Amino acid sequence: MSEQMFIHMGPQHPVNHGLWTLKVRTEGEKVIDCEILIGYIFRMIEKIAESRPFNTFQPLADRLCYVSALSWEASYILALEKLMGIEVSKRVQYLRVILLEFQRIASHLTWLSAFTVDVGMITMQVITFREREYILDLLEHVMGSRMMYNYFRVGGLKHDIPFGFEEDALALTYHLDKRFEEYTDMCDKSRIFRLRSKGVGILNKEDALNLGATGPVLRASGIQADIRKIEPYLVYDELDFDIPVKTDGDCYSRYRVRMEEMHQSNRIIRQALEKLPEEGEINQKAPRKLPKGEIYFRTSDPRGEGGFYIIGNDDKIPYRVKIKSPAYSHLALTSHLLRGVKVADIAPIVASIDLCMGEIDR
Repeated sequence: MSEQMFIHMGPQHPVNHGLWTLKVRTEGEKVIDCEILIGYIFRMIEKIAESRPFNTFQPLADRLCYVSALSWEASYILALEKLMGIEVSKRVQYLRVILLEFQRIASHLTWLSAFTVDVGMITMQVITFREREYILDLLEHVMGSRMMYNYFRVGGLKHDIPFGFEEDALALTYHLDKRFEEYTDMCDKSRIFRLRSKGVGILNKEDALNLGATGPVLRASGIQADIRKIEPYLVYDELDFDIPVKTDGDCYSRYRVRMEEMHQSNRIIRQALEKLPEEGEINQKAPRKLPKGEIYFRTSDPRGEGGFYIIGNDDKIPYRVKIKSPAYSHLALTSHLLRGVKVADIAPIVASIDLCMGEIDR
């Protein structure tokens, strides 16, 4: 007769990559059921957004996820601009794309570091941060900060790019492409990595759609969906890039999708640098009040579909702000992936989803 055991993983557990609790019911080495508990770092950030002028909230949008701060900042600013009917110059749009794609790469590199550690490749933990530091150096040169940027503005940017940025950015993309090949080679040739990722945590196409997966998690299950292609914003419709898709839906597929996405981000950056207009208004004057109306604007966050729903009421303070987090949906589907797996597979499965509790406990 077998005995069942209840294991509480969290709220402070290295597998969780954040403050949340995973209550697992096991029978031997098999996971029978699990329950997810969140709310340990709840900050009421949506209510904060509804209690202050719209232009004073953007520094807090950075803090939704420190790994992809610029992405959340952009989502908020683009939603406000759509509500106000503001169209920024082409130069601003191209610069935003360049910076957002560098942010995407930096986010994926942070994920790769955490994921490889959880599958037993300790060497990769430090190596991936080497290239991430180069990206943060470049972003710091532009925005003056390495993580919480507060650089985008309603109507443009805080200021123009510094001298030499275009040359440094272009050189960095070619350097990164070489390093990505090195990372892929190290992972694919590792027997441990393959054993602990291939065929583990399978999410089929039907479940991915029904459970609300977006971004790399959805694309790893065979769905070619990306907001940059479906509903292009900024100048993504003027740039040529591919959407990486895999069909196995396992941890290895999610890894491969993100690795290929970083190559595509470099491809986007190089095109944007080539097409970047030399002239264009950097920061146009924006209205001081939000007009009456409502808007939902979604963008392609490194983790999937991120968006802001905002209601304006002819006031400088928004009537309602609701944030859509891709990590929130992915955390919910994690319990589906964990049922029936081995206890040892919990770590790579959770890591492959790429969670950020800052944007989940909002």
